[in-house]
Amino acid sequence: MELKKEITEKVKGYYLKGLNYKEIGKLLEISPRTVQRYVKECDCKTLKEPQTLQQRATELHKQGWSYATIAKKLKISKTTVYLWRKKAREQTDG
Repeated sequence: MELKKEITEKVKGYYLKGLNYKEIGKLLEISPRTVQRYVKECDCKTLKEPQTLQQRATELHKQGWSYATIAKKLKISKTTVYLWRKKAREQTDG
């Protein structure tokens, strides 16, 4: 029972970070369908806040994803991802 609670928390965390069922399943070595059940069980969908593409790109970049991978996942150009990240860096630098 403790293992199920631990997996549920991990699924919830990954889901709220924006990963899809398949990605979470690969990370936790469980099926996407099982991930879907955990998400439904913990009612994670109501907790997830909508994000803009730019916010989503920032989150994925913080997780270590490359510009190319982010662009492909969000269906935008690498240049757009690069410019958003550049703008964010300029805002934090002053």
